[in-house]
Formats: sequence, C-alpha cells, structure tokens
Amino acid sequence: METHYDAVVIGSGAAGSVMAYRLASQGMKVLVVERGARQDPTTFEHNELAMFPRLYKQGGLQTTTDHDISIIQGQAVGGSTVINNAIWLRADLDRLLPAGAQAGAPIPRDALELAYTELERALHVSPVSPQLANKGTDVFLRGAAALGIRAGYLNNNRRECLGCGWCNYGCRYNRKTSMLVTFIPWAEARGATILDNCEDARIIMKGNTASGVRFRRAGQEIFARAERIVVCAGAIGSSQVLLQSGVTNQGRVGKGLHVLGGVILTAETDEIQDGFDGIGLTAVAHASDEFVIESYFSPPVVFSLALGGWFLEHFRSMQRYRHFAQAGVMCGTQPTGSVTLDRHGRAQIKLSFSEQDLDRLRRGMQSLTRIFLAGGAKRVIPAAFRPLEFSREEDLGLLDRYIRRQDDLLIGSAHPQGGN
Repeated sequence: METHYDAVVIGSGAAGSVMAYRLASQGMKVLVVERGARQDPTTFEHNELAMFPRLYKQGGLQTTTDHDISIIQGQAVGGSTVINNAIWLRADLDRLLPAGAQAGAPIPRDALELAYTELERALHVSPVSPQLANKGTDVFLRGAAALGIRAGYLNNNRRECLGCGWCNYGCRYNRKTSMLVTFIPWAEARGATILDNCEDARIIMKGNTASGVRFRRAGQEIFARAERIVVCAGAIGSSQVLLQSGVTNQGRVGKGLHVLGGVILTAETDEIQDGFDGIGLTAVAHASDEFVIESYFSPPVVFSLALGGWFLEHFRSMQRYRHFAQAGVMCGTQPTGSVTLDRHGRAQIKLSFSEQDLDRLRRGMQSLTRIFLAGGAKRVIPAAFRPLEFSREEDLGLLDRYIRRQDDLLIGSAHPQGGN
C-alpha cells in the first residue's frame, strides 16, 4: 500500500505532536507514525501493574545492556507526556544558548522564548497548587528552609487537577494537558493523520535523499511517500530508526547519549503523611548546580522498588507506607553513552555513570538526607543495594564508603538525551 504526504513525522510525543500540528496548520498533508497504541484516557486504571504494559516502552523494563540503569519512557500516542509528572521547566538560556552556538547549533533567543510562551499558554502551565501537593512536600520544603536552601513549588501543565496522584499511569480525568488530549487532536482537526501500532518504521533513501517511510501496521506493509521526514522518536528510538534506515551521519548517529538520572531517597516520619494522596512530584530544592533535587511520591508497587532494605526489613518498612515522604536526586551524565542495534534490530543502550557523575550523585544524596532530617524525618533510606539508613548527619560519610559503583544504587532515568 502506498500513499503520499507532504511530511511524515515519526513519533507522537512532545516533539512529534507539536511538529504535526505546526505543519498541518501550514496546510501540509501530514502523517504521524507511532509505535505505541492510541489509548482512551477514560479506560486508564489506578493500577500500576495494569498500566505499565499499556503505556510504557518495554512494559517499563527498558534498561542499559548491563541492567544497571532503568530508562523509563512512554510508548503510546502522545509519547512520554501521557505518563510523565506534568512538570514544566524552561531551560537556563544563559547557559544553553552559548553552548549551542559553540557547538555549531545557534538558536535565536527571541524565537525560543516566544515558543515557550505559546506552549505555556496552550498547556495551561502554572505553579503546582500547594493544596493538591502530597503532604510529604511539607517535610521537604520545611527541611530546605531550615538549612537556608532555596526551594519552592514547580510549574506544571495541568488544568483543574483533582490531585489523585496517578500521573505516571495516564490521567483518566484529562486534567493533565498531555499531547494525547491537546496537540494530537488539534493536529487532527487541521487534517493530520495519526496512525498507531506502527512497527519497524524505516526511512527509505534514494542516495542521500529521503523519499518516504515504510512500516507495518495490522499485518500490512505501508509506504508513505514524502519529501519531508521528521524523526521525533526520542533519544533512543530516533537513533534506532535512523540506524535501521542506514542513516548514520558518518557514524555519529547513536553516539553521545547521556541522561539526567539518579536515585530515590525515602524519609520516615512519626506523623502520617499519606503521600499517595496528592500530586507526586511537586517541588524543587536548589542546593547546587551539580545536581537536581525534587520531591516525589509514588503508588505502592513503584514505591516498594525504590525503598531500600531486604526481606523482613523491607516488609516492615512497607507497613509504614503512610508515614513516608520521598524525593529524588538527579545529575546529568557525561555524553559517553551509545545506542546500537543487535542482529534483530533491537536497540542496545550502553551508558555508565562516570566517577565524577557518581561523586555528584553522592553529594546530592547527602544534601537531600540533610533536608529530610532538618524537616523532621527520623530516618532516611536511599535506594541502595546494601541496606543503608541515616538518622543523623554524622553518618553520611558511609555513602562515600559504600556507594562506589553505579550498581550499588537503583539508578533510573526518565530523561535520555542526545544520540542524534
């Protein structure tokens, strides 16, 4: 089967959906090709085990080849915006733009700031409401204030949020302004076609020129002819599509992968927090330019995975679920990772935290532990392989002693970057 379009966009997440909308608004005939399924938000369940296979890439089990780092991405129409925490951040343009210009990728500041403003208006961006934030946020902010660390609520793209706390499993109430309920239907209203469940998408080349995209859907092979191909399948998926298509950019495709990744710390308090009741990711503490600290809370299954300890100790801690607050420490890794293909065409992700990355992560964990203890926590438990907990600041040197390699921690990332 062959069809013709002015443009084919591969991927329907934050980039692909906006691209489709903008191109369709200019009168182009646009096709969006998406690997994941199109979901009806009203069928989303408050059930982690039911939603992981529906909305997450590899059911939430995507890891680096050594399995040391989990890389969490969405796989659905709307991409990771369907399962993210609806947090909105503007880049620090004073740092970003000079670095981009030096690398040969200059970006006009005025145009970028205008784009931010337009998107913020379209997605109803505003600060997280303190009334809807989970109660553990108070422990986090109280501790930061006691230490003189600047902290506050993050901006988010929600509209009339109910505070159910299930953002990472799709918003069944359509209060999170994900691409699934904003730019995807807006693009369709302007004539764009969105195809889900598309497998093995490949760009067809004639010499150095792309002529279209070939993919399979419902057992049928489809060739979409187009003069413009836009690859928006994420840092890992885009590399996979390009490599499968024989597009290597002189060997650079798949190189330079890096992540913003880190570890969760769990703090126990005497008072009941009921952290599940309210928005999970709510606030940020500006303790250092070397790492990011954000408050967080998750439903029981994911919470249990990030809770340190083993067997009976872990079981007893889980019985205190209502008394916990959580937060994460993240740092940006060096751009030394790669995406390659195995003999079946599957993406292989190689990435490691360098000694410098781990050192920054340890310092961030120490800062976060101090914040929680100053906020009234009686113990802080990092997501570490070795059972560790801290009830006083004097013991924080143990992190330097016992966290020596990346597999000493349960490290995850929802922010893969680069590679293309």
